[in-house]
Amino acid sequence: MLKLCLMAVVVLGTLVGYSTTSAKAADVSESIRISLDQAGLKTVSVSQGGDKDVVILGGHVATDDDKARAVSIARSIAGDQVVSNQIAVLPPVAESDAEKANPDLDKGIKSDLDAALVKEKLHESVNFGVKDRIVTLTGEVDSQSKRRRAEEVASAVPNVQQVVNAVQVKEPKAAAAQ
Repeated sequence: MLKLCLMAVVVLGTLVGYSTTSAKAADVSESIRISLDQAGLKTVSVSQGGDKDVVILGGHVATDDDKARAVSIARSIAGDQVVSNQIAVLPPVAESDAEKANPDLDKGIKSDLDAALVKEKLHESVNFGVKDRIVTLTGEVDSQSKRRRAEEVASAVPNVQQVVNAVQVKEPKAAAAQ
């Protein structure tokens, strides 16, 4: 009887240990996003990495205090999950500096987007323009999935504020002949 009890305890302990180590952490990114928005920290991005056991904060804020506040909010919701703080502190610039910065940002976006489209093999069919951090995609592709992919690639480029997708999906020649 004692052996049976000991064996039951060992099996139960193994199962409990297995279930706690293999459980994935809860997805808390949406809750953190809502709290950051309520705190006026809309320029901070939130994602979860790995098996959702790491919360990644990105984007930028104007002050070190805003950065600390964003991390504090994330940690209060993340529980035992690791919070990776990748937030940049970018103090507000004067109006004349901002006007000068936008062309430089646009040039960087153009360069990064061009490289990303080459990598995705979309550079021959998708064209783009950049003005004030807004990317306008044009051209023709042969599928809706390539049109969506072009928009996803453009949206992922750092500093892009908005993507306008004017890429057309052309009908395959075989279907047009029917």
